[in-house]
Amino acid sequence: MPKNRRGLSSVVGALFFTVLMIAGFSVLSLALDAQTDIVTTQRIVSDLEIKKQQEQFGLIVSTDANNFLDVGVNNFGQNPVEISSIWITNKTLPTQPVNRYDVNYDDAFVPSGFTSNVVENQILQMIPDTYDIKVISSFGTIKVTELTVGTGPSSSGLRAELVTDPPDVIIGQNVTIAMVVTNTGNSLIKNVEPDTLSFVGTGSGSVVASSSHTPPSVDLDSGASVMFTWDYQVTGASSDLLTFSAVARGDDVIPDDVSSNVVSDVSILRLPTDGGSGENDPDIINEELLARPKLFLTIPSSQGDSGQKALWGVNIANPVNAPMEVTKLSLTAFSPGANNNDKLFASNCQAENIFPTGTNDWDCPSENIIMWQDFTNPVTIPPNSTESFLVKVLPGSIAGQNILESIVVQASVFTNVGSFGKSGYQSTMYDGADVIGNVYLSDTVNSVLSTDIQSSRVGIIPNSVETFNIVFADLDTDDNTFIDSGGKLIINIPKEWTDVTILGGTSGFVSTPSVTVFGDGSTQIIGITSSNLGTSSNVADTIQFSARAPNITNDQMYVMYVLAQGQTDNNFSVGPLSEIVLQVDGS
Repeated sequence: MPKNRRGLSSVVGALFFTVLMIAGFSVLSLALDAQTDIVTTQRIVSDLEIKKQQEQFGLIVSTDANNFLDVGVNNFGQNPVEISSIWITNKTLPTQPVNRYDVNYDDAFVPSGFTSNVVENQILQMIPDTYDIKVISSFGTIKVTELTVGTGPSSSGLRAELVTDPPDVIIGQNVTIAMVVTNTGNSLIKNVEPDTLSFVGTGSGSVVASSSHTPPSVDLDSGASVMFTWDYQVTGASSDLLTFSAVARGDDVIPDDVSSNVVSDVSILRLPTDGGSGENDPDIINEELLARPKLFLTIPSSQGDSGQKALWGVNIANPVNAPMEVTKLSLTAFSPGANNNDKLFASNCQAENIFPTGTNDWDCPSENIIMWQDFTNPVTIPPNSTESFLVKVLPGSIAGQNILESIVVQASVFTNVGSFGKSGYQSTMYDGADVIGNVYLSDTVNSVLSTDIQSSRVGIIPNSVETFNIVFADLDTDDNTFIDSGGKLIINIPKEWTDVTILGGTSGFVSTPSVTVFGDGSTQIIGITSSNLGTSSNVADTIQFSARAPNITNDQMYVMYVLAQGQTDNNFSVGPLSEIVLQVDGS
């Protein structure tokens, strides 16, 4: 028995030793594998580092005539270069936006000793500005270069963009060209304005009439922008292309002359039946059938505390071929804000009748309403004609604040064809001594007499030359309140009125008022006052001009929009309005 036990123990010991040997060899094998992986990883990293160190390339970045980007990578290393991405930073814009572009696989590899455009199969069109172009390889090598697209460095330049509206225009109608110019430099650029707008048309595309750009010129601080606009009336055949191009220039200290990039845009001519974004002016059947009066207002702005009266009024135009009776008319003014107690007209407004002539039927039933009414003897407006309703009333007072920068104004009229209203007007009010600014049509130059004030003209003979006196006045007689010099009187003469000529009334203005003819046939006169307006020595300024009425065979009404802008001695805005109706008797 002892011999058998010794044999069994030898067998068990051999088995145990075998297990230990296998475990030992397994651990040794794992250690060797791990060491091999580490060595392999180190070799790969070393290879990558060596290849990255050996990777040498440069950038040749440019744009073509159409500002399409070309990023040339010149590989002067010994290994091929793979470009993974491009980052473009706009250094001109204040926020310096960054855009990332992945490189197409077909363009990504540049062999040793070659130069290749890595964006050859991508369309990247650049806006004229200054950019940083950053190119990154697959190994992480980064190269950066600066690219200036357009003319002049960003430290002293102008950037321009141009757009035509609408992009497809109905033949015979207007296209508006807008050019936005930005000062991308670090200093003031003076006298910025576009050069003459150039035009190229295909086929029979051509310009019928055009306006000069508005505004004429401006001074631009660093980072500031301005929009210049033109109106062009165009003609031609359907699908003709109209290309407009322009460049802006200005004066800087260094260099003296600064110019922008050349910009252009295209409009396509369309027939009304072609569709598109051009707006045709179809006849509105409802307006043809509905005998609806049209309302045009005369509004003062601003109004201050004064013992004198402000001029208010409504022109009621009858656009149909039948008489229209007016029995009641009201002007309502109210200031924004909850629970305010502003009295925009004095409780005893002392309404002074100007039109209709005869009995004074004007009254102020509350502090916010001026009303004319006469049910016994209504005013009859002849077919296709107009009637003026004008009144002078005392201003009211403001409660709880010094100024009202905006007063909402609306008009209502009651006629034998129904009652109608019109809103969208505004005025201003100052709580304290201040001017009463008004603009109006007058029989006499510089007159503020009620007997000379008008807001319409009827019975005009077709093709006749009419003379107009447009007055800009401060109806307040206090010498201590006035409208500062530099105010503007702006007269917008309707299209179809031609031969506009300044006749007189230039003594109150810096120079002869400017006359601008727009592409739609309308005309604008602007006069800039040369001295304070509203003193005893200068109560009013007048622009006297003549214009030829349209040569028509049917009665037609036109609206001349007259307004003014400026500032009072209290630094308060002035902005009166008068919508003057002109009735040409073509029958």
